[in-house]
Amino acid sequence: MSKHTITAFYDSREYANNAVLMLRQAGIPDGELTVSPESAATAYSGAAEPQTKGFWASLEEAFGGSDDHHAYAEGVRRGAIMVTARVDDAKVDEAIEILDQHGTVDLDEREATWRSEGWRGGATVTGGGVADQGARPLRSMTPATQVHADTAAAGVLSTPSSQQAYRASTPVAAAGVSGGDDVIQVAEESITVGKRAVNRGKVRIHSSVVETPFSQQVNLRDETVSVERRPVDRPLGAAALGADLFQDRTVEVEEMKEEAVVAKTARVVEEIGIRKVVADRAETVTDTLRKTHVDIEDTRAAAPSVSLFADTDAIQRAKDMKVIGSDGQHVGVVDHVDGTTIKLKRTDPVSGGSHHLIPTDWVQSVDSTVVLKISAAEAKSRWTAA
Repeated sequence: MSKHTITAFYDSREYANNAVLMLRQAGIPDGELTVSPESAATAYSGAAEPQTKGFWASLEEAFGGSDDHHAYAEGVRRGAIMVTARVDDAKVDEAIEILDQHGTVDLDEREATWRSEGWRGGATVTGGGVADQGARPLRSMTPATQVHADTAAAGVLSTPSSQQAYRASTPVAAAGVSGGDDVIQVAEESITVGKRAVNRGKVRIHSSVVETPFSQQVNLRDETVSVERRPVDRPLGAAALGADLFQDRTVEVEEMKEEAVVAKTARVVEEIGIRKVVADRAETVTDTLRKTHVDIEDTRAAAPSVSLFADTDAIQRAKDMKVIGSDGQHVGVVDHVDGTTIKLKRTDPVSGGSHHLIPTDWVQSVDSTVVLKISAAEAKSRWTAA
């Protein structure tokens, strides 16, 4: 089972400790939880010897020498408390929810504020130029898989299940060592819809013999033979004179009776048939596919060029202005202007969640709105995703 590293920043150590306590109660071991710095004793110093390696150097190595580690280091230097948790897949969402409940800091917003105040990042905080006087290194940040926040509401670095960007960084060489590369793996999910047979149940027909009592009254006739002896005293009649009364005689009378006779016959009175009908049906399958979205912002100084839009001062003040095409249709909202490039906000509904870049030589005029020389449709077909 893979582990994910989740990082959150807090303005108060009390908030950070409360979050760690809730993570422990959720079953995350102490060895997978890190609070940095451990105490207020961890100091920031720009004069430490290059050989001194501690919290800041470990932080730089954890992020592979990328610019991100400068923002994290600057946050801690300014007094923020960083909580790091290594959790299994099954506990990622629960850990993010716990960390978010205790007042996490939006690091992207803080970084933007620092830069507006003159902070450039990386100029003063390096892996070898900062001493560590007590904080333990970020053990949990060294694995390849790291989770990074990419939304304005995120102080917690989350996973794709919370619908934020997922960035996997491969281990690279420490700062100052040649041969290291930062790799952002861009992943995209695909879906295959198949079919399988699912047992919905059975229909069973069972026949059995049921005996039902039957009764019917029948009238029957019985014969009874009775012998009656009657004493008499009379002379023989003329008819009896010629008969020989003195000889053996036998008289038989049969006695009969009726009895009920039962005869049963079987007849088919009902038929039960069973058959299976197969029918086709259409079903719509819905799901969500994830893919990695990467914003690339090159802050290196570009070669000087001349904008075809003469009023450069006006365009530099165009931050947060709406941008419309020559046809009056909405194109976007200015995030900031960098030299001859206008960066549009990704929070605008038409942006699709991405920053876009357009050159200043597309600009026709700047008043309360930036008006382009080309139509909105053409601008959107030619702009560059950042």
